Amino acid sequence: MLHKGIRFPSGAKTRPCATPRTNAPRTNTAAPIPAPTSLSRNQRPTVSVQQAVSSESVAVQDESARVNVLRLAAEAETVTSTPMVNARFLVPYFVTKPGQQLFLTGCIPELGGWDSHLAVPLEWKAGHQHVALVRLPVSRIVQVKLMLKENGQPVFTEEGDAREVMLMPVNDGSEGYSQPQQAGQGLLELTAAAHEPGAASVSMDRAAAGPAVDYQIMCHFGNPDATQILRLPIVLPPKEAGDRRVLCKFVVMLDQLKLEPRQFPVVVGSCEELGAWKAESGVKLIRQVGGYWTRRVELPLLDGPVQAKVVICNPDGQAAAWEPGTANRVLAPSQQPPAAAAVESAMHIFVCRWSQPDNTAVVSVPVEYERADKEFIKQLDAAQREVELMRRAVTAKSRQCQSLESELSTSRRAERVLREEVAGLRSEIGYLMQEMEVAQRGELAARHEAAELQRELQQLGEGYERQISFMEAKLDEMEMEISALQRRLAANPAASTSEDGTYWSSPTPAYEKEAPRVFTRANWR
Repeated sequence: MLHKGIRFPSGAKTRPCATPRTNAPRTNTAAPIPAPTSLSRNQRPTVSVQQAVSSESVAVQDESARVNVLRLAAEAETVTSTPMVNARFLVPYFVTKPGQQLFLTGCIPELGGWDSHLAVPLEWKAGHQHVALVRLPVSRIVQVKLMLKENGQPVFTEEGDAREVMLMPVNDGSEGYSQPQQAGQGLLELTAAAHEPGAASVSMDRAAAGPAVDYQIMCHFGNPDATQILRLPIVLPPKEAGDRRVLCKFVVMLDQLKLEPRQFPVVVGSCEELGAWKAESGVKLIRQVGGYWTRRVELPLLDGPVQAKVVICNPDGQAAAWEPGTANRVLAPSQQPPAAAAVESAMHIFVCRWSQPDNTAVVSVPVEYERADKEFIKQLDAAQREVELMRRAVTAKSRQCQSLESELSTSRRAERVLREEVAGLRSEIGYLMQEMEVAQRGELAARHEAAELQRELQQLGEGYERQISFMEAKLDEMEMEISALQRRLAANPAASTSEDGTYWSSPTPAYEKEAPRVFTRANWR
């Protein structure tokens, strides 16, 4: 979707710019900077990072102007003491219309600080490639986006998150423009070498060749995730004598093609290394982060171009879909280094987009083959580095083991304390259980005794009730007899007088003679 302004990532700050930059050269109204041959480094005026970036933003038209821009950036780097490396941004294939140009914008001043007017332009190359050489700081994450301008105005910026690039310092000791001893020293070698006697031709050759490139960053417009970073030059093991194969790399972009589960793309071609047009013997590609597929392979490009196609294969290796179109891809080295030695000393990256066999972008990056006599030294150095790494790992592991042992001893002491507490609690629980058992047995005995007492009390109550009932019955009989005697006495008092002067006329029990008064049941109770 086209829009007038630039889409800045979240959190990006903008700064105003007076006039947008165009491709036409402009005159520099500022005071000229003295040439390196006239003044020493200490006598030169100090150039700030902002001035270097402003100078770098000028649209260069030739190689000498670009070297001067990078020289100013190197001088600014010596002032700020920030480690920097040379990075080449490359868009392998993007078709632009007349008046359009790709630009780089990012979060650092070298990329304009998200300001569209200070963005870095990419130079158009043959085959619709776009290249820009930028100095980037090392050991930090740099956010970068591609922007399309038309007639100097931004019309489209990559959507989504910005691509994140982090480069490592260059510390291999090789000769070049980026030396790790002093920031910016490598680019200033170009001017310093011109004053050395007998080095005029060498300096001119190096000036014509341009600054050395430490990294190549391949970007695909509209796909920030498919960003490939290569450390240059690529170092390879020694090559066997008589081997005419050339190292190549396939980068396949399937774009909108949807694969079935477990399907994968394969590159087949006219040579044996590509399976001789047999899909099951082709070069199986490996999926990378960002949705693209890559694989390195050695091809006989010195014997002539190789034809190839991209095929989608099923899990069993059988072809499921061939790349549409009757034309085949022609794999040939870039035309920039026509010599066989130059072709053999480079790795050729073929960027293939699905269903576009006529547009196979070729990117060549330098490679270096190690000498066979240094293989033993290299292996020894690698073994020493590995031993040192192992020593460091062992030291770290020993420290970790010591900390773990201390933690283990602390845990064991805590475990012993807990075990003692648990044993004490268990003993207390045992005492409580014994006391509870004694209490339960006492309670059971008390219940039995209470039941026995209840039965005895019930039996006593029943006996007392029977005695009371018996006594009540006897009292009732005695009351009846007394009542009968009283009635008899009341009816015949004379008849009841005896010889000794008593009133008893008939023999009576002894208790009746001794108790003449009347007894009732109420009186008895």
